[in-house]
Amino acid sequence: MLLAVLWSACLTGWTAVHAADRSVVGSLPAVTAAAMPQANEADAVWLSAIGNTARRTTGAPAGQQLVPWDVPGWQGYLDAFKELQRDPQNRALRMYFGLPLSGRDNVIVKFSGGRSAPRWLGWRNGSYTQAETAHFKIYSHADAATTRKVAADLERTYWIWTQVFFPLWEGRQQVSVHFKDVNPADFASGDGMKVSEHLAARRARVSSRTKLRVVLLQDAADYVKTLGDSIPGIERSTGFYSDQNRTSFFYPTETIDGQATRRHELVHQLFREATRSELTIDSPGQSSDFWIIEGIAGWFESLHIDSGVATIGGWDSPRLQFARHRIFGRQQIVPLSELRPDNMQRAQQRGDLAAFYAYAIAYTHLMMDGHSVTDRRWIYQLLTKQYKIQTDLPATPEPTMVEQRLVQFLRIDDQRVTANPITRPWVNLCFNGTQVTSTGLATIDPSNQARWLDLTGTGASNADLFRLAPQPTSVGQLSLERTTVDDQAAPWFAKAKNLTELDISNTRCGDKTVSTLAGMQALRTLWLTGSAITDRSLSVINRLPAIESIDLQRTEVSPRGLQSLKAAHPNWKINPL
Repeated sequence: MLLAVLWSACLTGWTAVHAADRSVVGSLPAVTAAAMPQANEADAVWLSAIGNTARRTTGAPAGQQLVPWDVPGWQGYLDAFKELQRDPQNRALRMYFGLPLSGRDNVIVKFSGGRSAPRWLGWRNGSYTQAETAHFKIYSHADAATTRKVAADLERTYWIWTQVFFPLWEGRQQVSVHFKDVNPADFASGDGMKVSEHLAARRARVSSRTKLRVVLLQDAADYVKTLGDSIPGIERSTGFYSDQNRTSFFYPTETIDGQATRRHELVHQLFREATRSELTIDSPGQSSDFWIIEGIAGWFESLHIDSGVATIGGWDSPRLQFARHRIFGRQQIVPLSELRPDNMQRAQQRGDLAAFYAYAIAYTHLMMDGHSVTDRRWIYQLLTKQYKIQTDLPATPEPTMVEQRLVQFLRIDDQRVTANPITRPWVNLCFNGTQVTSTGLATIDPSNQARWLDLTGTGASNADLFRLAPQPTSVGQLSLERTTVDDQAAPWFAKAKNLTELDISNTRCGDKTVSTLAGMQALRTLWLTGSAITDRSLSVINRLPAIESIDLQRTEVSPRGLQSLKAAHPNWKINPL
């Protein structure tokens, strides 16, 4: 009933917002990086967007009962990163951030023989390498080149996190001193002193109290061997942060999922150790609101770095697709009020933990990516409470109508897709329940690593499918319900040998398409509802070895054919709806 009400509101009250739907911050360019050309209109747009989270968090828009939130030093800090993108070789800025002054690297990594690993790790002296950066101490079983690469990614993530969560960061106090008695508008005008000149005159440097501890294992087997006895199910992960040991554990992987996990776990560590958190033996979310602990880390998984600019969030964020599928595909929604009482233990005892994570991350995206100052401040307020961080954040009321607004937020259209183009390589995209058509799809770059593509209701054509997913072998789940795809796509389907789920319901696909599925070893779910298939397809369907569920309703399959299929496969779920 709740979803029906939200859906009705969505149909009548949503208008796309044509503004950046993601946080934009500066990354770390190497000395040899080219300066961002100001003449390039696209680059100029991204450059001007750096720091948009601060502007959208501290202000007090007209019509909202909020007071301005003055965070000394935040804007100056962001301006320093912005100038660094314009001038990667700027000596004063590189010294301020502790970056290399020469060479191709953007991080200084110092190696030494392994002699100081914590005793509980049980490693013998000399059996590992120790690497140190400005903010991390890494105990590594990996080779030097791999360790250096992971160290650089950790440092990049650290600096990006400090820009977004500056008010909670332990370094904000020293940065506020560096920019004391300075009007950030003077830097923005371009007529006054540059940020770099100001910092050089003060001989300012950013420093940290302690270095964060990371254990880098050689590979997945070494990771499981190290943690398997103490962490049940660790083999299903690629990274883990231990609150008890104040240590992150990773093994090298450059897969999209592996990088996302590394950043997810690192965010847990940063909120715990790179702030002035007053938590002692307690874990955040121990009494309630565990959803925001996982939600903010899941939101940060959407981090994408490109040409010195980093973005977080956006309609195309990988984890956001799962919530869109649950709401529009399954017609399900979990109210925020149902998530909030759960602590970590209660959340992990839920029957559908995947739903908990999907909605925790979706609500976080809504509030961090949307255009409500109240929403974003409330997220910061929750984080300060859970991690026991002292700030001067003005009291912020809990957002209202969040379920309705989440439905609206997820129901994107062509204008929003076009105004907020995908910059990251995409793997999962779900358009079910949206108003996106072939017009919006045409603005999305192809992906050779597409795993899940849901084009339900978009009216997508054969050409759209071929262009978006030019490598059919990469696709595991494909939904084409209510599109214009037909049997002309049969050659594409013939190459999609790794499909586990296919939905061609209410399309003009028929026996020719089904004939290409012969021999597919992984196909478990097949939706053919309302398609053009006949009894001629049954010989192929009968020989599919992995089928668990199939729907043949409203097709030309005869009652006799259907009965023979049921008799031959009594364990299949046939016409489950």
